[in-house]
Amino acid sequence: MTSESGADLRPVPRIDHVMVLLDASAHEEVAACGFLSERFGRLREKTADSSVAGQYRTLGVAGDSSLIELFSAGMPGLGSLTGGLVFSFEEPGSSLAARALLDASGQVKYHHDLVKRTVAGSAEQQPWYHLISVDLGEGSPLLLFLNEVTPEYFEAVGARPDADGALRRRDYLNAVVGAPGGSSLLMRDITGVTLLVRAERARRIAGALSVFGYAMTEDAGPPELRGPDMTIRLRINESAPERITEIQIRLAEGGHEPVEFQFGETSRLVVDADSTARWIFDQPG
Repeated sequence: MTSESGADLRPVPRIDHVMVLLDASAHEEVAACGFLSERFGRLREKTADSSVAGQYRTLGVAGDSSLIELFSAGMPGLGSLTGGLVFSFEEPGSSLAARALLDASGQVKYHHDLVKRTVAGSAEQQPWYHLISVDLGEGSPLLLFLNEVTPEYFEAVGARPDADGALRRRDYLNAVVGAPGGSSLLMRDITGVTLLVRAERARRIAGALSVFGYAMTEDAGPPELRGPDMTIRLRINESAPERITEIQIRLAEGGHEPVEFQFGETSRLVVDADSTARWIFDQPG
């Protein structure tokens, strides 16, 4: 989907998935939690061989069009990373248009790559998605990606483009995770993320997303970036470890009992009675 401003068409990045690093104990307890797979969302363990990240495994918890991707702290190659936000464009050609807008802003540095993956039955790695990695500053423990998947990816996972050619997040998520079986699962989609960051990191995140229509508000309390379908809350701290501290999730309408789960000492899922949930992440002691 694009947003029209005057005569210009602006590609709209929508939240695709949120990456969070968990300590090994919390990661194991999430994987073993029956409530998550039976009542909350679609769970998927992923093993990938990427031209950018190498070989890795993650645990995903999926809603309709977005996913929470949980990494274990014991995974090699992560370095100082603690998490990241991954947005995606659904219309072919959006990545090129997005790069032109970022260049025109004159203020946003980024790296672009065509990420390839090893696919069963193919001798060569296949083009998987166009990656725009926003420069959040040297040594950033957080990532900000703007991606556009390729038609080859859709074909490889068995997803079908829309009639207008759009590569919908919902369709490829259904293909790789499996379509929801009935309406019993609670998780619909991610609606917000809270970041604990340095002021300079917040400035860079806001600068990149404002190019695509995210608006900064500071009317009441800490600053927030508001987009078409989610809010990014920025908690500024110059000394605390930078990380994702909370993910806000919209749940299915209808009655359900409030419940809370603790995973290890650093992660807590709170399901409220008002069709919302909060997944909270604490710093290891």
